[in-house]
Amino acid sequence: MKFLSQLIPVNLQEEKQKFFADNTYNPQFEYVEPVPEHKLTKYPKPASELLAMAERIVSEHATEALDERVSNSDKILTNSEVTTRAMKFLEIHNLNKKIKIKWSTSFITRATMNEEFLKLKTDAIFTEKDTASMMFHEIGTHALRRLNYEQQSWFLKRKKYGFSDYLETEEGIAVLHGLLAMPSKSLFSTAVRFLAVEKGLTMSFAELWQYLAPYFPDPERRWTAVIRQKRGVSDTRNPSLFMKDALYFSGSVKMAKWLKENDYDLSGLYFGKIAAEDVGRAKELSPGFMPKLPIFYLADKEKYISDINEIIVKNFL
Repeated sequence: MKFLSQLIPVNLQEEKQKFFADNTYNPQFEYVEPVPEHKLTKYPKPASELLAMAERIVSEHATEALDERVSNSDKILTNSEVTTRAMKFLEIHNLNKKIKIKWSTSFITRATMNEEFLKLKTDAIFTEKDTASMMFHEIGTHALRRLNYEQQSWFLKRKKYGFSDYLETEEGIAVLHGLLAMPSKSLFSTAVRFLAVEKGLTMSFAELWQYLAPYFPDPERRWTAVIRQKRGVSDTRNPSLFMKDALYFSGSVKMAKWLKENDYDLSGLYFGKIAAEDVGRAKELSPGFMPKLPIFYLADKEKYISDINEIIVKNFL
């Protein structure tokens, strides 16, 4: 069983019903296999130097973010419409025969990608812009980097060839790409999730739920935000949590700066699932390799640069 699948509680829906009936209740999750504590905490704690940056983004963008949700007139798509658009986007990148789309109510997050499936949460709400953002993030970043990686002589041999951990780069560039499709270029939600990791180190499930109330007033959205932190934990009265979410914010800050310093050139980053620090190494090992790049970059590089710069300015990076 893949690790992220291992983190899905088998009694998720039952515990959700109990919690929604009493928001002071701390869910007691059960898993197919026990989740070792060290796997939940293998990711670095939120960096102290980024806390002030995240707090500033949340403070200054909160009203705008909440107003946007209330007044959002973006068309809500049916699951069938989301599937059709995702299949077309996969086809544009020659991934339609490689990646299948799977819907399920058991998924914790709205969307996630592995080498075989784009997994979408059945009861999640996808608007037109949400769907485009999801495709830029999951397909245009994760799936394409994986596709290029599979063509390398060092595929599945990163450690042997001296490559470092790539996850912060991976999620950071995916977050930025997701924002390209959105009208607001704010990192508000990503910054809130960063702060949720920091707060969750000392909070129970119910306490974290209360902390996030001003930022995610919608109960379903807030449930997802909290469960992302507490997945893998059995007794959520304890402050234990899954700390991966901090990488999305730290990675987006890191990669926004990297792109600006490297002429917004995506080609090196798309040699495979590699860290930004290893782009030179990848090019040395694969001279002449031409990576498959996302259509939103190839179609209008000037707009890509403009949008990334807007993200940088908007979020004080």
